[in-house]
Amino acid sequence: MSTLIQEQLRREALEIAIWAEGRQAPPPEVLAKLELLGPDGRELDDDSNQETGVGNACGGDDSGLPSLGPLASFGSWQSVAATILRKTEDSAGFDQSSTVFDLIRWIIFELQFETMPFLTSITGDSRSVSISSLSLSPAISAVTELVGGLVTADTLTGVINSIKKIGQLAVQNNGQQEKDSNVQQGVLTVVNGDLRLGLLRTTVQMEYKTGKGYQQLNQQITVSRLFGSLDYGMCIRNAETLLEWDGQDVNGWVNGASSSPYPPNTSPAWGS
Repeated sequence: MSTLIQEQLRREALEIAIWAEGRQAPPPEVLAKLELLGPDGRELDDDSNQETGVGNACGGDDSGLPSLGPLASFGSWQSVAATILRKTEDSAGFDQSSTVFDLIRWIIFELQFETMPFLTSITGDSRSVSISSLSLSPAISAVTELVGGLVTADTLTGVINSIKKIGQLAVQNNGQQEKDSNVQQGVLTVVNGDLRLGLLRTTVQMEYKTGKGYQQLNQQITVSRLFGSLDYGMCIRNAETLLEWDGQDVNGWVNGASSSPYPPNTSPAWGS
């Protein structure tokens, strides 16, 4: 008979293996019921007026973190977390470097993040605010309210800066006359020895105006968040599995987002 510790390790390994396999799109009959399946039996491509903008930010205090132990080759716990996030992308079929929107992959990524076996104390919340092309500050206020108490001041500054980069990507990424920009902001932060992983999302409707480029429409947006803490013990107990995954340096995670090459958008609307 196996010991309780052996049984725990076996269950953890199975949980990770099931999660890492990812989720598949619903079967054809479900897609058809949701009017997402064409007469030829293929998924409908109704996302031509949709785009994705992704940004990532990393920061934190100087509090000490546990020894990496068998994970020492990662160099830091932040890179361990970045590797897990890379696996989250792979398991969802989600590409953070692309601006192409795929509704199914968009939804699956959030589900994979929310059920990540290496996270504890996962919480979710949202805020709804009104914005316009002349007033984007309510969006920043919503982000500050949602994550201000969970990250350090420098991380919050980095998150806001990253969101403005996504804004610049959105105004430069040419598409339809009207489009929906689906925004995803990833967060890694250390607070009092706690390494927290976060996900912020919203969708912004935009319209192209001759001579002015893309501008936000007057609209109500909902900013949602998911946050959890990295389970160091879980990671160390399953180090062999993590070491087999495609390693992701934390800088690669930050710089691999689609908005990373862009400067922060400087519209005065951010301050009003």
